[in-house]
Amino acid sequence: MPVRGTKMLPVTAAAFLLALTTACGGGDGSDTDTDAASGTPEPEVTADSDQEPAGENETEEESAPEQDSALALGESSGPVPFVIEHSDGERWEATVEVTVDRVELGENAALEGHFDAEDVEGLRPAAVYITLAHVSGDDLTYNYAGTNLRVRTAEGESSTEIAMIGNLQFEGACSDDVGSPQEELPAGAVIEKCKTVLVPEDSDPAEVEIYMGPSYFRSDPANLIWNLA
Repeated sequence: MPVRGTKMLPVTAAAFLLALTTACGGGDGSDTDTDAASGTPEPEVTADSDQEPAGENETEEESAPEQDSALALGESSGPVPFVIEHSDGERWEATVEVTVDRVELGENAALEGHFDAEDVEGLRPAAVYITLAHVSGDDLTYNYAGTNLRVRTAEGESSTEIAMIGNLQFEGACSDDVGSPQEELPAGAVIEKCKTVLVPEDSDPAEVEIYMGPSYFRSDPANLIWNLA
């Protein structure tokens, strides 16, 4: 179950996905958060970061998939397929390249006032910056590519998801000048993306794992892994 924030109306991960799917196929929102008086939802943290909502898919394994060799920070994945299919028969099929450029860490104190203190105890924000190049194929609208990710520590601890609509407004979150994941992505385009997650503050991140699928993160042998060491 999601853990709700304290100052704005919460939005569940399922509602977040439904709203964007209805709007043409997914992605993260781009509106700026305000205070409770505005009625704009606040972020919430999801305790089980590797599990999809019950009834949609089976629970995935916690451990990262095996990969012959992890990519180095700043190294491109090379061309990989990315396909979105909808129940109405609409389909986008493209080839993309993904690069994890950097991971910037914040402090636990920055989360004060945005979440209940007990929900984020021992956690700190991590902003994962990614370059996504659309190599060929169909134009991607409201694309998810590159945003379904997990950060893991050397001890195997997985990052905690933040489900929300809007930009996170605290130090250590993704900067405002990064392009929205909702941005249309025609063939030949290259954009910078960013996703904020929460990681343990007593352990350094060791890897970033990206699921190249159109929905919630899933552990999959085809997932891409970047070594942060």
